Amino acid sequence: MKLSGKQKKTFYIIGGIVVFLAIIIVAINLILGHVIENKVREALDKQKEKKYHIEIYTVRANILTGNVNLKDLSITPDSLFLERLKNGDATQSSAIELSIPTLRFAGIDLFKALSSQTISLRKILFKKAHLRMIVGKKPKIKTPKEKLARLNIDSIYIAGIDGVDIGSIAFESCKLEIYNLENNKVMLENQELEFTIKDFYLKELDGNQNYFSLHLENIKLDLNNEKFMVPGGNYSLYFGRIYFDLAESVLELEDIAFKTTYDDKYELARKLKYTSEIYDLTVGSVKLTAIDLRRLINDGELSIDSVEVEQLNLAILMDKRLPFNEERRPKLPNEVLQNMKFPLYIGKIFLKDSYLKYQEKTENAKELMTAIMGNLNAQISFATSLKDSIRTDKSLIINMQANFMEKVPLTLNFVFPLNSRADTFFYAGHLSSAKMNEFNQASLPALGLKFQKGDLKEINFNGSANPTISKGSMVMLYSGLEAEFVKKNEKDKNKFMSWAANTVTFKSNPGKNNKLRTANMEFNRVTYKGFGNFMWKTLQSGIMRTVIPSSKATKAGPEQKEKRQEPVKNTKKEKRKKKKDRK
Repeated sequence: MKLSGKQKKTFYIIGGIVVFLAIIIVAINLILGHVIENKVREALDKQKEKKYHIEIYTVRANILTGNVNLKDLSITPDSLFLERLKNGDATQSSAIELSIPTLRFAGIDLFKALSSQTISLRKILFKKAHLRMIVGKKPKIKTPKEKLARLNIDSIYIAGIDGVDIGSIAFESCKLEIYNLENNKVMLENQELEFTIKDFYLKELDGNQNYFSLHLENIKLDLNNEKFMVPGGNYSLYFGRIYFDLAESVLELEDIAFKTTYDDKYELARKLKYTSEIYDLTVGSVKLTAIDLRRLINDGELSIDSVEVEQLNLAILMDKRLPFNEERRPKLPNEVLQNMKFPLYIGKIFLKDSYLKYQEKTENAKELMTAIMGNLNAQISFATSLKDSIRTDKSLIINMQANFMEKVPLTLNFVFPLNSRADTFFYAGHLSSAKMNEFNQASLPALGLKFQKGDLKEINFNGSANPTISKGSMVMLYSGLEAEFVKKNEKDKNKFMSWAANTVTFKSNPGKNNKLRTANMEFNRVTYKGFGNFMWKTLQSGIMRTVIPSSKATKAGPEQKEKRQEPVKNTKKEKRKKKKDRK
């Protein structure tokens, strides 16, 4: 179809207008890009400190889409600052290194931002960003608390703007890394971090120009299928989902797995210098409620009302064919909180429907020593490192119920006073009735002792302990005890020892004279072993003193009631005895 002269003229005019508008738009984009780039570089220059280098390659703007793209933004610590950080000569213990190939501000009203200085944008996108948190040595000189800079989200000073409203901040294909500067090793890393933070804004305070409050009430965070490598490369940490809702003050973690990167756990054990726990952990869900985010940001204190952990499944393997690290000094639960540098408060911790399996591999033993806590439920109250909370004289309390060896009901209760110079804590427990041979999976590999017959009616015990010694009393009711000894490296039983065991042990409690034996428990802690070993060896002393006549067991009538054990004292005599025993 041929166009008439008038139509051609109209077509040329429209085409010319389109070309002219396109030229205008390109020109405006170039001008705006240049203006925005100058403002960005000016803002970055104001933020520069001697300890950081901040660089940016280019800034591009598009008035049609309202997008501003920053290319190749980098923030790197100065080499002299890193050297001070490594040696502990800096005033802080960490630094950041940030590389962002693409930083996009999308959906901006550019003219409004330039004219009224009110920033409203739909989205901020970090694409393929790499954030490295560099951890150095603890500062040798402490900075006075009054000089420490803290962010107060209720009063943020920003000059030159009237307000900020951000729809969302998205991270795509980003990498997070925590790096230890002292030993030049990666502590934690994640390769593909993707999540979105939504709905927050800055609002100018009434009557306070250039001061803003940060509103986070509607923030939500949802991450799926995140995997992190743990320091040393021996373990990986996986989260099926991480969900945070600030309006509800809830953090939920689902399908957690902390597993060794080795298919064969003994392969990992062979790489270790000392006997150490090898873990295999899965958790169905963890829910943290009433998190005080404002307190965390403003004061650096983490306060949580309650934590619910469901379906925790923990397997621990110790290969005792390796030597122990006698330089270790593991702390008791109360000592951990008392010495914790990070300010923490958790009101309640609930552990539900969980499972614990502990196994030991010893030299020449054909079977693993195995202890199991099935259907494990626990409640932990008042876990805090806050000095003001500790001064209230409240105690860390742990109440636990489980099925020992998956069959025998067991209850354990601990009271750890936090505001105590003596570090004395108290414990009590009860084990219900069972057939004695149900404990062979633990007693046979560890002691070479196999129960043939016997009925356990119950065990009750209580006592107190400090970091060096534990004392208490135990009443173990049983009847019809028969046992045999089996050599650890052979299947054949030791007939002489089996005869001796059945000849010299008490077959029942109460005995034939109906006298009830109450055993004294006592154990000097092996300082390089942990809390679990401390408690088990204490209970073991009570069991042995109950069933073996040569042990010092206290005889009492069936009507005698158990007395509360007085707090143990770490006397000089006890210290000398402990030192002599170690030698």
